[in-house]
Amino acid sequence: MKRKISFLSLAICIFLSLAQLSYAEEKPQPSTIEVVGKARVMTMPNVATVTFAVETNSTKAQLAVRENAKQTDKLLNTLKDIGKQKIKIRTSGFTLTPVYDKDNRFQPRGYRVTNTVIVETKEIDQVGTFIDEASKAGVSRIGSLTFSTDGEEKLRKEAAVQALNQAKDIAADLAKAAGLTIKKIVKVSYTPRGPAPLYRMEAMAATARTPIEVGEITMEETVHVIFETN
Repeated sequence: MKRKISFLSLAICIFLSLAQLSYAEEKPQPSTIEVVGKARVMTMPNVATVTFAVETNSTKAQLAVRENAKQTDKLLNTLKDIGKQKIKIRTSGFTLTPVYDKDNRFQPRGYRVTNTVIVETKEIDQVGTFIDEASKAGVSRIGSLTFSTDGEEKLRKEAAVQALNQAKDIAADLAKAAGLTIKKIVKVSYTPRGPAPLYRMEAMAATARTPIEVGEITMEETVHVIFETN
């Protein structure tokens, strides 16, 4: 008796599952409109980041390291004197590498030491002075110069909201042209973009006064939106 009841229960479950599957297949899918919204927010930068590299060479590794430390200290003191307490300085890399002749790859003829220093400051108008004085202090290379803003996160959110509103307007116009109406938003996809510096520079340090022209930073965000229509 129990066996018959078990077979009956199994048959009922299979029947219900098939019925639900059939209903799901017959249920019409809602019509949708997919729109991409884009928006830009402009702002003036208030943070400048400059990368300086101090490079020294010597026939002995110890001498190259010692000379590099001396020149790096001179650079750091110079930068601190200009920026006072309004700058952030950090070391981003330190390398000691052997230097070989083309004809002899087994015995190094000397050693090269490179110390890379990153300076971040809100004294935008002092950037040219930082570069000029650093070159006088013995910096070997100016790796890059970038501008940014400490309010970037807020501005990107603002741009994303504007992009969503644009997507709504576009979807409404498309639906109207197609004889449809927007019912609701089904899905919103948004991935914040990475920082986009206004200006980058790759150059050797120079002794002449360095002019720096600062313009606006553009924050552009994109939002993908799917709307259900009826």
